[in-house]
Amino acid sequence: MNLISESPVRCPLVFACDGGYSMPLATTLRSVVEANRSGWPLEIFILSHGFSESMKKKVLDSQPEGSCSIRWIPVDLTQFTGFSTLQHISSATYARLLIPSILPDDISRVLYLDADLLVLGDLTPILELDLESAVLGAVVDERLDTYIKMGNTRLGGLPLPRVRGYFNAGVLLIDLEGWRAKQVPESALEYLQKYPDTLYSDQDALNAACDGLWKPLDPRWNYYQIDLKKPLSDMSVDQRPGIIHFQGGLKPWDPRSLNLNAGFYDGFRNRTLFARTPAEKLKQVPAVIWSRFKALLKRSDTVSRVVDRLRTLQAADGRKAGRRLST
Repeated sequence: MNLISESPVRCPLVFACDGGYSMPLATTLRSVVEANRSGWPLEIFILSHGFSESMKKKVLDSQPEGSCSIRWIPVDLTQFTGFSTLQHISSATYARLLIPSILPDDISRVLYLDADLLVLGDLTPILELDLESAVLGAVVDERLDTYIKMGNTRLGGLPLPRVRGYFNAGVLLIDLEGWRAKQVPESALEYLQKYPDTLYSDQDALNAACDGLWKPLDPRWNYYQIDLKKPLSDMSVDQRPGIIHFQGGLKPWDPRSLNLNAGFYDGFRNRTLFARTPAEKLKQVPAVIWSRFKALLKRSDTVSRVVDRLRTLQAADGRKAGRRLST
């Protein structure tokens, strides 16, 4: 089935990132087009900030010929100045809030994807999903959702939205007409103005704005790397999630992270124009060695603490036994 022209509803893919994420963007796009060959050419919009023309060309040329049609839309992020992000997150994340106002009016829904993920399956089921009356389809963030439902309103000293359910914003099936009607971007901005230091930036704001208005998606459409019990390379094609999301700071392209799926990720990266050269790999060796050494020290320290704790417990048991013998 052709994902764009034969689908009952036109549903382009949308990304938002800055020039510093050129390589991850090209790699994510490569995974998308390879997993959805029946939909070529895929319709893609990229809300971009800080991309040179040469870098845009490099991203496009990293995709198989005829696989996708990319429209670059430059965005102005000055209105989001003063809003915080975590260290590993670019301020370009806020561009998601601009989607309803800058995409063509004839587009009624889009699938938004972060640029730190890999698409491993056919997207047809999610593109054609009936949202019913919901303005958004997303995957529940199990950890934060549970944390909030326990009554917690702050994490790390920073506020969390008080919502009935909390989703991860890395994969969003968006009903643009619903967003406009419910004024989702406006409500999200109001939340950010009230809580400019909210921990998860626009994700928190979108959760606040869409409280009670979103539909949970199957977790396979935004599967977190920390939930994997084994590396992706050890899983059969049928076992792999539809979308694997490398959320958090342990990015598979960072040699210091020692990510278990670094090799799997490189398999896609190596099919783009951003493949690491032998010289680049050699240059990264010291960082890898140092990271492994620190990891070893951390494990050794943990083992030492466990051994010390066992010795303390053993000594306490010995004192108790001694007191029993003396009575």
